[in-house]
Amino acid sequence: MNMNYQIPVEKLSNIVHTVSDVSFLSDFINQSYYGVVWDRQIPTNIQDWLNKTDPSLIPSFREICHKNEAREKIVNIFENSLLIKQIETEWLIQDITKLTKVFSNLMKVDYIRLRMEVVSTNSCRKFHMDAVKSRLICTYRGQGTQYGISMDGSDPKNFKTTPTGSPILLRGTLWIENNPKIILHRSPPIEGTGETRFVFVIDPIFDLENEI
Repeated sequence: MNMNYQIPVEKLSNIVHTVSDVSFLSDFINQSYYGVVWDRQIPTNIQDWLNKTDPSLIPSFREICHKNEAREKIVNIFENSLLIKQIETEWLIQDITKLTKVFSNLMKVDYIRLRMEVVSTNSCRKFHMDAVKSRLICTYRGQGTQYGISMDGSDPKNFKTTPTGSPILLRGTLWIENNPKIILHRSPPIEGTGETRFVFVIDPIFDLENEI
């Protein structure tokens, strides 16, 4: 028996669904899919700004907040950062707020954990599943999250890279159903390449008391 069966990369689309509009992210709840990618392109002027901005100016944070307070929280963080307020920063605030609203409503939660960080190392370079029910990851700069399917927990030899700016929704180990097919993902190994990634993450919170 082959204990290291690998699913061909072309079969990934049957398990991780790609959608072209935010309204179709509800496919994530469909039991036939174990992940969803919203394939979109950030406006050229915004992407150019993100790619050229000094990484030290990008605010990094971890916050738990009510979904209705997310925008205010994000605005305050950006206003207290070293970034100059301009059209590009306002777009980023609006986009982060939109993703927060969409994901919290999709998961039917009032509270979420927000994380924004600049990555230039091989952090999370090993394929894994997160110890959460679900997670949204959006890489605004640099290579996106890499994902593949493993039937036995071994590293996928065949994997895809999420396009820059495209949010990916993934099930974690706390998803109720036992998935016969497991999506493993990782941050692309970039240490030593000079590449810097700008990553935004949302986790749903179902029991706020356990988070305090």
